[in-house]
Amino acid sequence: MAPISQKPVWHEKESWDAGSPQARQLWPLSVTGTKYAGAYRWELRNPPYLAIELLLEGELAADIDGEKFELVPGDLLMICHPNFAVLNSRRGFRKRALLLQGTLLDAALSGFSLYGTRLIRLSDPEAVERLIAAIGSALAGKSPEAVAVVNGRILELISTLSAEGARNSAYPDALNRAIRIIETRPGEDLPLTELAEGAGCSVSTLQRAFRRCCGTTASGYRRSTRIRLARQLLEGSELSIKEIAGRTGYFDQAHFSRDFKKSCGLSPRAWRRRTVSTASADGSWGS
Repeated sequence: MAPISQKPVWHEKESWDAGSPQARQLWPLSVTGTKYAGAYRWELRNPPYLAIELLLEGELAADIDGEKFELVPGDLLMICHPNFAVLNSRRGFRKRALLLQGTLLDAALSGFSLYGTRLIRLSDPEAVERLIAAIGSALAGKSPEAVAVVNGRILELISTLSAEGARNSAYPDALNRAIRIIETRPGEDLPLTELAEGAGCSVSTLQRAFRRCCGTTASGYRRSTRIRLARQLLEGSELSIKEIAGRTGYFDQAHFSRDFKKSCGLSPRAWRRRTVSTASADGSWGS
């Protein structure tokens, strides 16, 4: 999990294993604050936790199972049960991060309509930063009384993110139509003009909607949709890699393999081998 980069110019971390039943239900592995002045890259594979990343300054890009995001200050990224995720920055950033796990994690995310949420554009990032920092301060106390405080702060944070997500997750109708077109016809190379016409808006309006709501372009969203479909076919079918490339809109198998490896960190063949070996290893997960 260590970042692949130079040393941070600022880093603080709080963690505490309380060991109580409450802590096993919903508990932060760690709360960190980090600032990098230059290039940064962080990779993780199959983590059994939720990573909450709040960008406060600078720039940060993310690739989560082939879905790409470009964060600006005030954006919050939720990375939950990915197969593969990468965070990187060319010029540096400052962020707060919280790693959360527990037996009730999925239920809490579902109950607050956050399951599957990736990017939230916060209306009040300072308030969310204060909440994350407060969880870190409570962890630093390492006392029995702190358990209830940490649990209360976590629920407050999840509730706040739920409200923020509801505020900005409602896609414009035109974007919803464009997404449906892409996801039902992933193998077709539709020109942007035709996609915009099907969505009922101009190309520029559609591109702005994709960047604002999805953190990527229409072409980037189509590429990530194709890679997701390719992963499903690699994991759940006996189709050849050439056939999968064709079904996902790639006429050149080498081009497909390059895009897949760039998004997922492995070639299609290696991904299929890893899927088979993981399925046979009872409950194992990658590092």
